[in-house]
Amino acid sequence: MRPLSTWTRRLCSSHPLKHTFRPRPSLPFTTASALKMPTYIITCKEDASPEQVEATKQAAKDQGGQIGHEYKLIKGFSVSFPEGTVHAMDSHEHVKHVEADQEVRTQ
Repeated sequence: MRPLSTWTRRLCSSHPLKHTFRPRPSLPFTTASALKMPTYIITCKEDASPEQVEATKQAAKDQGGQIGHEYKLIKGFSVSFPEGTVHAMDSHEHVKHVEADQEVRTQ
């Protein structure tokens, strides 16, 4: 950061509103990680049609989930649910598997 010139410092110090300026507080984040929303990977059955996958995503949204990433190699997506909520995605008719999203490392 560049230091202020003498002229700029004088201008700022003589400004009548210099003591009334208050920086605006930062707005809260709305991302899943900032709200500590657990994220899950939902895998649909292999024979699920695109309409059935969309219906599964809508069911997750109806239960308070936020859709994150949509996967192309598998019929699935990630969804974040608010902390402490209960969801019933594992019993949905088009869902094959539900697992917690986590970091994967190779050796």
